[in-house]
Order: sequence, then structure tokens, then C-alpha cells
Amino acid sequence: MKILPKYIIRQALVTLGVTVAVFTFVLLLVASLKRLSDLLVNRNVGLTAVVQFLLLAMPKVLMFSLPMAMLATALLAFGRMSADNEITAMRANGISLGQVATPVLFLASMVSALCLYVSTTLMPQCQFQLKTLLLRIGLERPMALLEENVAIRDFPGYIICLSHKKGNVIEDVTIYELGEDHNTLSRFHARYGVVTTKVNQRKVLLDLYDVRGDLRDREDPTDLRKIRAGATAAHYPVELDLGKALRSIASGKTLGDMTFPELSDEIRRLRAQGHSPAPAFMEAHQRIAWSAACFTFTMIGIPLGLKTSRRETSIGIALSLSLAMVFYFFVVLANALKNRPSFYPEAILWFPNVLFEVLGLWMLWWVARK
Repeated sequence: MKILPKYIIRQALVTLGVTVAVFTFVLLLVASLKRLSDLLVNRNVGLTAVVQFLLLAMPKVLMFSLPMAMLATALLAFGRMSADNEITAMRANGISLGQVATPVLFLASMVSALCLYVSTTLMPQCQFQLKTLLLRIGLERPMALLEENVAIRDFPGYIICLSHKKGNVIEDVTIYELGEDHNTLSRFHARYGVVTTKVNQRKVLLDLYDVRGDLRDREDPTDLRKIRAGATAAHYPVELDLGKALRSIASGKTLGDMTFPELSDEIRRLRAQGHSPAPAFMEAHQRIAWSAACFTFTMIGIPLGLKTSRRETSIGIALSLSLAMVFYFFVVLANALKNRPSFYPEAILWFPNVLFEVLGLWMLWWVARK
């Protein structure tokens, strides 16, 4: 590799590293702040669980931060070289603007490939692991699953409410047992209970004491005349199956939890059953479009960077955010119309990519003529 391409790549890589770190940190903080506060304050989980949560949440954030970082890199790197008259010196020595831009466009292609891997493989796998993280933590720290003054629905067949917890003791506990059709089979209240785990069996055991409750007819739970009210017990154990909860999540994968091959299988399955595959089709297009945005944003970022011709980081960041918002607007619009194929939501989704690339090529040609 010649000296000039090495120099340009080095400048771009340094800027890219900083912008990826800044955008990822900000987006991760915004997206995870509420959940982090819940884990630390209400769930009382340890630092290891918090680190696991952040690592699993990061791939989805990277899918958005990488295109924005690539745009900011083009703006800042070419803006600095233009401000320092380096671009003028290169052109005076017979080096065309296309030759100057090629190393950064090559870098953008590599980042697009990385973003494609993240969005089609790594991100959905991590999203699924993120959904099961709290249940897996619960095998070692069951109290993390039991939040105060919240209807807990993590355990299939039960809704649990409690007022206070300390150590492995829970107080003022109300439990609703549900049937397969989600009708209430019984409701009972305990003054307090003790929480333990059966790790090998993936179960949490609630030993409830001073229990009062109402029992319904299991054959006809909706018949209020058959309620047996006022049942009491000094001790009443309840076994919560975490393994069943994990299997329930695994069997109910959403489109966002599916890798690209799984999405393809889902599209074929829906078509075979005579159903519209539009939502799954849109999910697949969206992941590819976001990956292509790394290259697209670079195309428009290079001529914009040359035109700004300033060192100020704020200009690059502001332009990055503005263009990303325009791109995201079309993504939101396309998703709003994903169940209406007559509006061609896939075309709407790809429109900003095509627009920015054409505009970037025209601006690059216009700047090169000067």
C-alpha cells in the first residue's frame, strides 16, 4: 500500500475509533438507563450481571452507531484535511479526489460487512440471550426475579405480587395461579415466605406461611358460584419452574430474535401456510439497509466534509445526527406500512440509501470540478 492511502486510512481509523466509542456509549446509555436502574435498584443484581447485560445489549446499539460513526468519520477526516489544505496539496500533485476518497470508501465497505454480520447474526442471538438473562441470573440469585410492588409474570402459570423483600424472605405475598387459558384457578395471600432454589432442577421454591386464599373450580374457573373462599394453611409451598419459563421464551422467538437464516425459514413457512410474510420480509430488508448505510453515509459524508472545511467536531457530529434522523424517519415510515404491501414499504426503506448515494456521487463530482 502506498504512503498516501496508508496516511488517509490511519486518519480515518483513528476518527472512526473515537466516533464509534462516543456514539455507542451515548446510545447504549440512553437505551439501557431504565433497565440498568431496575437491575441495580430493584433487582439488586451484581456487577457481573450488569456487565453481561451491557455486552448483550451492545450489538443492537452497534447496528445504529456504526453507520453514524462512519458518517462522522468522513465528515471529520475530510473536513480536517481540507482545512489544513492537504486536499489542495494532493490535487496540486495530480492526485484526483477519487483516489483520495477510495481508501475511506474501502474502509466503509469493511464496516458495512461488519455491520451486516452484527445485524444478521450477532444482534439477534444477543437479543434472545438478553431476554433470558434475568431468568438465568435467578438460578443463582432468585430474589432478583422478585420485584417489589410489581405484577411478576416471568413464571408460566403464575402472577406474583409482593410488598417487601429482605434477604431470602418476602412479605405480603399474593399469588394468582392461572390455567392454560389464563383464567384464574386460585388466589392466595401469605403473610411471608422464604425463597430457595433447586439449581439442578431449574426451579425456585416459595415456602409460604400464614396463607389464606380462594379456590375456584378447575373445570369451570369462571363460575363465581363455585369459588371456595376462606381456605387457610399454616404452610403452603409453591414451586416455580424456571426451565419451563426458559423453554417458553425459546419457543416464542420474535422476528427481532431471529438470525437471517431463521428469518428466511420464517418467510418460507408463512408463505407455505398462505400467510403474508411482510413483517419478516421487512425485518430482513431493514437489517441489510442499515448495514448498507455505512457505505451510503460515507458517500455523502466525504463531499460534505470537504465543503465544511473546518476542524470543529461539533459540525461533524451535528451533520451526522441530522442525516441519521432523516434516514431513521424513512425506516420508521416503512415499518409503519409493513403490513400494507400496496405502499411498497421496502422501496421506502431503501429510498434514503439510494438518495444519499446519488446525492453523494453528484456532490463529489461537483467538488472535483472545482
